[in-house]
Amino acid sequence: MKKRFFASLGDRMALAATLVMLVGPVVPASAQSWMKNVFLAVTASSTNPPLPKGVKIIASVPLQGQPVTRMYTQDEYGHIYLYIEHGPRSLTAVDVTKKLNPKIVNHEPGSIEPARYEELSEGGTIQVSPLFTVSKGFDNEGRRSMLGTLESGNPDDAKLLRAFGRQYVNLVDPDRRLVFFASVRYLFVVQDNRLTAIDFISN
Repeated sequence: MKKRFFASLGDRMALAATLVMLVGPVVPASAQSWMKNVFLAVTASSTNPPLPKGVKIIASVPLQGQPVTRMYTQDEYGHIYLYIEHGPRSLTAVDVTKKLNPKIVNHEPGSIEPARYEELSEGGTIQVSPLFTVSKGFDNEGRRSMLGTLESGNPDDAKLLRAFGRQYVNLVDPDRRLVFFASVRYLFVVQDNRLTAIDFISN
């Protein structure tokens, strides 16, 4: 029975995340760091491949046991929200503004406000939209905003996808180098500091 319980990465990650969530708020920072190391060790000991170099899990949030059909983000008045759809009528909103401390919130997606521009006398335009508006983020289906997913055809992405397994839906936020992995039971926030072609060009 124990063998079956620990057979998948999802179960191992869920167990470790539960320990972190239960113990984290009531222990000192040094103990929290130790628990995080345990969490990473448990996930790495799965039969699935380990996380690629430069990638680490930085936060987790328990979900309510509903299949994930789609994920997308929005920037809303200075906050970044991750919306997890569980079909046409069910939605989980997660405030991911603080990537190390994501929180499930009671929040509906805002109406996208189109950017406004003014023409300059010397030619060209300048954006004059208010600083805090509702703008598109990333979408793992590309419906309302920029497509953001890991590509199975990319060898580096394929390693990360295999580490989590097929039960996870993913959404990439390249601006913050984050990848969100959601399953029926958990949302994981992954910091992705792998080097890309853009890093080599900028250096």
